[in-house]
Amino acid sequence: MTSPGLPQAAAPNYQALAPHLGEGPQDLLSLFSNTGEAELEIEIGFGRGASLLERARLMPDALLVGFEVKAKLAVLVANRCKREALANVRVFADDAALALVRCGPNHSVGRVMIYFPDPWWKKRHAKRRVLNTRLLDELGRLLKVGGELFVQTDVEDRALSYHQLIEAHPAFDFGGASGWIEHNPFLAKSNREIRAERHGLPIWRLLAYRRSNDLC
Repeated sequence: MTSPGLPQAAAPNYQALAPHLGEGPQDLLSLFSNTGEAELEIEIGFGRGASLLERARLMPDALLVGFEVKAKLAVLVANRCKREALANVRVFADDAALALVRCGPNHSVGRVMIYFPDPWWKKRHAKRRVLNTRLLDELGRLLKVGGELFVQTDVEDRALSYHQLIEAHPAFDFGGASGWIEHNPFLAKSNREIRAERHGLPIWRLLAYRRSNDLC
């Protein structure tokens, strides 16, 4: 049976291009054939993939793992990676909040990027938000000491709530700063970020770091 929302042409390649991560413990480094000294990065909710694809082009030595809960978008981005021969990217059609609890090794990830999460506006949908304490627990387990957590949104109250969540979590701090930064330091912009900047809309950006204490 074809997955709902998948284009017919993409459906036969679905499992090969953008599979679910798999059951049981998963070693993210084992997804790549030659890790060397390369740094592992995770992008959660890459959408149409502009940021993930650009990051892969800019950082060919980085190991990039992307999670996108919408299967149709995951397949489209995986197809782009295949066409461009971006060997440093692995794309999964999966809910990162559920998948990351099975991932390791602990303290192996250098950077996590979450661009414009939680596109639900009604209060009753607050429980569906991607960025919450449970996710921060998993990111704290996976990130190296000093590893970066970058979050950006164009919704001010979401930005403030994310800041409060991260500030209160024992695994993270803002490196002696406020946490707010003016520009995206990683150069790879998401589709929504590009659109917001084109229309002159404000974007709130947060950069936090994995603390050196309380390691697992």
